[in-house]
Amino acid sequence: MKFVFAAAALALTAPLAQAQEPTAETVETAPSDVQVNVKGMVCDFCARAVTKVFGKNDAVDTVNVDLDNGVIAVGLKPGKTLSDDDIETMVKKSGYALTSIERAAT
Repeated sequence: MKFVFAAAALALTAPLAQAQEPTAETVETAPSDVQVNVKGMVCDFCARAVTKVFGKNDAVDTVNVDLDNGVIAVGLKPGKTLSDDDIETMVKKSGYALTSIERAAT
């Protein structure tokens, strides 16, 4: 499972959690089946909390957190889905407020 935290000048890839400069490749090409817009995420701790909760779900393959825009981009495993209720529950469990959910066109 690959995680990318896209912050102003820092991108972290878990589980290695080594700092690296963000590149267009690491941020733009990360797969995203669901884009979750959230209020309240402002720091690396926020990104880690969200990543931890979403990463425990069996349907989740990747989690990319964009702190600047308050977006969690979730890549799903092939054949898996997440309901809006499941996403909202995970966002609340992480400690944040859900503003909207956008799904990739199929």
